[in-house]
Amino acid sequence: MNSQLVFIDSDAFIGLIKEDDAHYSQTQRSFSRLYKEKYEYITSNYVFSEVITVLSLRVGREGAIKFIDTIKTPLSEYRVVWINEEIEEKAIEIYKKQTSKNVSFVDCTNMALMELHNIPLIFSFDRIYRKNGYKMTK
Repeated sequence: MNSQLVFIDSDAFIGLIKEDDAHYSQTQRSFSRLYKEKYEYITSNYVFSEVITVLSLRVGREGAIKFIDTIKTPLSEYRVVWINEEIEEKAIEIYKKQTSKNVSFVDCTNMALMELHNIPLIFSFDRIYRKNGYKMTK
């Protein structure tokens, strides 16, 4: 595929689905732009798990199941990369370098995956990525 890669973080998925989310309108616009610019969407199994949990709590079980079905269909636009031992070890290195207590280990696995898979862009509203030198969508 000759498209550009973008990593999709949990808050972008939540903002896309949860209509009363603070980022809902921005997320709709950003996904529309990314789609037009032919980006390939990458996420991780950790993000997938996190989104299911949040949707179940904030939207309801049906919303979580709809998300599962959207991601797991063979026609899904989202590629889920599994966090393996190499990514986890890199994530541990990244985690140990963080100075804020607000950086989650999932955030660190996202950064490690992006680095090891040469993914230049992340769609997230979490500023920790920019602070760590990652380019974020607008």
